[in-house]
Amino acid sequence: MFNRLVASLAILGAALTAASALAQDLPKQAFKVVGTWSNLTNWQQNEQPFWAKVVPEASKGQITANAQSLSELGLKGTEIIRMVKLGLFDFAHGIAIYVAEDAAVEGVDIAGVAKNFDQARKTVDAYAPILSAAFEKKYGAHVMNYYPWPSQMFYCNAPIKGLADIKGKKVRVQGTSQGDLVEALGGTGVTIPFAEVVPALQRGTVDCGITGTMPAFKAGWHEVTSHVLALPVGFTVSFTIVSLNTWNRLDAKTKAFMEATFKDQTDKWWQTIIDEDTMGLNCTTGAGQCTVGKPGKMTRVEPSAADSATLETAMRDVVLKRWAKRCGSDASCIKNWNDTVGKVVNLTAAP
Repeated sequence: MFNRLVASLAILGAALTAASALAQDLPKQAFKVVGTWSNLTNWQQNEQPFWAKVVPEASKGQITANAQSLSELGLKGTEIIRMVKLGLFDFAHGIAIYVAEDAAVEGVDIAGVAKNFDQARKTVDAYAPILSAAFEKKYGAHVMNYYPWPSQMFYCNAPIKGLADIKGKKVRVQGTSQGDLVEALGGTGVTIPFAEVVPALQRGTVDCGITGTMPAFKAGWHEVTSHVLALPVGFTVSFTIVSLNTWNRLDAKTKAFMEATFKDQTDKWWQTIIDEDTMGLNCTTGAGQCTVGKPGKMTRVEPSAADSATLETAMRDVVLKRWAKRCGSDASCIKNWNDTVGKVVNLTAAP
């Protein structure tokens, strides 16, 4: 433990030294930034501190930002790409599966493909060049980094014993492939903005919802649902992008500084979410340590071997096939995925 701590401090020190060196003679500039939800960890511990502290300190005060969360701005999150393209923000933090009608972007986060954080990181790293090229070509944005959210699980407002009980239920989903998964399980996917899910569960507009372990707790899902199936169905990959209009007018020193500073932070952002994943379940169920609030009393349903097999079959036979079909006439869409993510997870996508 001590040796790992010393090694981590050495790496951090080297990163800060590198960033400090790049900060020499940077021009003074300020950026307009939009982040994710103010009540969730990615904003609280990753995005907001990055703009409020890391960047100003590393740049010796030369680079500052007016960074606001989706919550502050009253946005849903699905508008981010369009707003960046319109030049309303310089930098933005968003969620890949919120980029609607784009199979190439969706390919980084297909429901049921990644089984754990390690696999998710490997698939993201493998697919990053493909995804980054798509952002530049289609949305006029340059990608700075990628990072996850906690394990995505089913939360239901009535007793469930496993995936078989999703049949006949209306389930809040985040994106198209999650909707395909729910349909493959016999349910109906319903797209509802994150901030509106709790009242929807209260009113019975939906019976269940899919979200991350800690977001479920921080948003109060444990107060309106009774059972959580502890079987990850995804990791909701996020991105940080910068408008190409902004990026192209930056000088070489600023570009190098921003690239290095984001790179220095990315491992930390992943680890922050990994570290809180189990606690999110602890907090919603009241089992285990919970240091971020009063624990709930949800029933944690452990997945059976049959549940894991059902998820795998649904992913292979329905979710992945439908995603490949959405690639349409672009043959490179499927090939790019098979050559990257597919090789990591030993899958071949085909309509």
